Amino acid sequence: MFKNKGVILIIFTMLLQLLVIEIINQFIFMADALKYVKNFLPYVSGLLFILIFLVLLSINKLSETIKRNTESRLLKSQLKQVENLNNILQTQKHEYSRHIQTIQSMLYLEEIDSAKNYLNELTENHKPIADIKYTYNTALTILLNSKIKVAEDKNINFDFAIKCDLERLKINDRELCSIIGNLIDNAFEATVESENNVNRYVGLEIKFENNNFIIYVSNTGNKIPREIEKKLFNPGFTTKGTNDRGYGLYLIKKIVKQYGGTIEVSSNKKTTFKVKISLKDEMD
Repeated sequence: MFKNKGVILIIFTMLLQLLVIEIINQFIFMADALKYVKNFLPYVSGLLFILIFLVLLSINKLSETIKRNTESRLLKSQLKQVENLNNILQTQKHEYSRHIQTIQSMLYLEEIDSAKNYLNELTENHKPIADIKYTYNTALTILLNSKIKVAEDKNINFDFAIKCDLERLKINDRELCSIIGNLIDNAFEATVESENNVNRYVGLEIKFENNNFIIYVSNTGNKIPREIEKKLFNPGFTTKGTNDRGYGLYLIKKIVKQYGGTIEVSSNKKTTFKVKISLKDEMD
């Protein structure tokens, strides 16, 4: 019935504890002399200690498993989006190769007017390369352009502005994309679930202020209640009711704190997550 072995082990050890306690109660109730109970208690205490240890160990293992599954899910999602973008670019490459061959054939046959008309049609109907938005970071460029396609499919107006060079950002590309990708995915989800189905908007802004890189991710989803704001970054907290959720924001906060940064959220007319990470050390 349970897919997770950790859950089964926790339930089993807790039931075993209850069974041992019940046996002790019956033994004390039926014992003629307390000295037998006293002789028996050290063994019972040891058994209970072992059971409690197993429960705590199982809970820890279960927590680690859920976190690993969450990280794996996030990476798979990002990889899928990058693959989709790569497929789009490969298709465009194939199309342009075909167009170039067609134009080359027209020129070879000295069909100059036909070649001009063909080029004019391409200019009017095909502008895929101009649609690729570039940033100061190759990995981030790939990630954000893949998110553009996701936003289009969800009817979300997604915009981003990278207003500084990210070379001295004290974080590697993989973790930077993990932070931004997760925040954007959460923003997309919140916007889709919003009661406001007209103005679906998600925005990303990265700027440099007071020797810190500031990352803003905003969305027009429903307002987050104050009591929920305080719990968002707690491990395992989720409003979705599934075991593999509730660790995304916790993992983001863990990465950010690892680099001496901070993350906070404010929610009113729009919800904004703000991440602050300092410059690389001069020795790095």
